[in-house]
Amino acid sequence: MGSAAIGQVRQLVRQRLEGWEDRQKDRQLRREGWLEYQRVYNRLYRGAGDKTYEAVERQLSAMGGEIFEVGALQRGDGDQPQFMLLRTWDKERLSDSIPWLRYHNRNGSHIFVRPKGESNLTLIDDLKADAVVRMRDEGFQPAAVVQTSPGNYQAWMKHAEKLDKELGTAVARDLATRFGGDVKAADWRHFGRLAGFTNTKEKYKRIAAVPDYQDWRNAHFRSDFRGHWVDQNGNAYTEERLQAIHAALSPTARFPFVRLVETSGVIARESERLVALVRAKLAQERAERAQAQARFQAQGHRPSNGPLKGIDAFRVDSRYGGDGTRVDLAYAVYALARGVDLASVRAALGSRDLSHKGSRKRQVDYIERTVRKALASVEQARGR
Repeated sequence: MGSAAIGQVRQLVRQRLEGWEDRQKDRQLRREGWLEYQRVYNRLYRGAGDKTYEAVERQLSAMGGEIFEVGALQRGDGDQPQFMLLRTWDKERLSDSIPWLRYHNRNGSHIFVRPKGESNLTLIDDLKADAVVRMRDEGFQPAAVVQTSPGNYQAWMKHAEKLDKELGTAVARDLATRFGGDVKAADWRHFGRLAGFTNTKEKYKRIAAVPDYQDWRNAHFRSDFRGHWVDQNGNAYTEERLQAIHAALSPTARFPFVRLVETSGVIARESERLVALVRAKLAQERAERAQAQARFQAQGHRPSNGPLKGIDAFRVDSRYGGDGTRVDLAYAVYALARGVDLASVRAALGSRDLSHKGSRKRQVDYIERTVRKALASVEQARGR
């Protein structure tokens, strides 16, 4: 390549780098402008009786803790979830970001919150009003209660200690079963709705008709001494201009607000007893699983002298219809009943792509659940 061509290449690279730097500066300016908008908005309106700010601050104070994960779940077609915008904020940053959350909520996103990592809180979802009353009566007083939609509630119950993942999930399932909540949503880190925003599920949408002209005018404007109509920002309009604005209005979609019902912030009276009972139950289950595994390792046998089928034989078996979960469980039961060691079974289950299960930790949890189910099934078949 000649020196002229090399010079042209260098000039082109230099121009592209300069363009990249300009784009980076532009992004930084937009980011700083947005943060400044948030600061101005908060300074002007936070003291003006804003119900969303009040609800958010009361809910976070009742839940306790310093760091929260906040999610804006965007809807796809109908009520199908599209994707979650996840942020990790302290209380102050979360409060400062309410305009950002409002923007996404007004565009159809659901707004959720949960403590960051393991915590001393348990969420019970999809409760009825009488279940919340029963929680109080039986000593499981919620630290915070949120009405997510007409007749439906979520309760955050506070414990005196932080619960690990296994214990937190078991306690959540116990409480959901006890009070008629959603057991499928019961785990150690389930999201709850953040009060002060709307529940944008399609089934709750209501269409609000355009109000009568005089009702609309009198609700949003006041008359001045010159016969003009003035809005809350001091802008003046003639009667003819208001009539034109009203004629252009169209029916609007309305969704119910997520309302804060209770914010006691207390530790439930029966929490300590419940956690102790669930912890003892988990210890007993672990001991029983260990005994079952030991029996299989010591007493495993092969009822036939033929070669054992591998997991691939189950994957191509039409009886399972290509359902990977059914295949995994069927193979695990078959292999364990014939004395295959647990490590080999786990390795076989992990030989297919499990990335759809989530992180590596979630994949390992899935394999362990499948092995436990298979052990229980074979134990039951042997009458033990």
